[in-house]
Amino acid sequence: MGLFSRVKDLLQANIMDIVNKNEDPEKMLNLYVARATEEVRNFQIQVNRAVADKIQLEERIEILRKDITQRTEQAKLAVAQGKDDLARTALTLKKDAEQSLQDYEQQLADQAQAVADLQENLRILTEKLEKAKLERNNLVMRQRRAQTMKRANEAISGVSTRDPLADIDRMKERVERAEAEAKASKTMLSTGNSLEDQFEELEKNKANAEVEDELAKLKAELGKE
Repeated sequence: MGLFSRVKDLLQANIMDIVNKNEDPEKMLNLYVARATEEVRNFQIQVNRAVADKIQLEERIEILRKDITQRTEQAKLAVAQGKDDLARTALTLKKDAEQSLQDYEQQLADQAQAVADLQENLRILTEKLEKAKLERNNLVMRQRRAQTMKRANEAISGVSTRDPLADIDRMKERVERAEAEAKASKTMLSTGNSLEDQFEELEKNKANAEVEDELAKLKAELGKE
């Protein structure tokens, strides 16, 4: 069962050794599973050969049984016709066939047990391979997820080296500067004392006078003059 042991050891390989090395875990896992799959396939071929040998033994046993029956009938026929020498030959051939039958039946019993053991080992091995495939798939997904998270963290870390708020502050300063320049330009226009500006000044003075009048009234009412 050396082949079975090799496959078993292969399927139980330490996955962390792959991850810790500078190797692509996904490629290595796929390689290990591929090797294990090939080993199982080769083991399946050996099991099939063992089954084929068992079938051949069964066929030979069936032929011998028919031969024994035939030799028995031949011996009876020879005796009935008074041909003792021919009867002895038939009985001798019958005995040889019976000895061969005994040998083949023992071989068949041994072969049947071997086939049963091989098939059980193949079943166990196949189950281990399927578990290895599931574990491979799980580890591949975890590896991909870890790589994605690493790239995301690296991307975030790369952005954090230059604070994005600094760019916003610069834009804010530019907008405020533009607003200040707009106000300055308006002030420059107001120094021209255009006719419209003079009317606006009158309206402003009127409003101020009304506020002063109302303030005086409130003081008079409260005796604060």
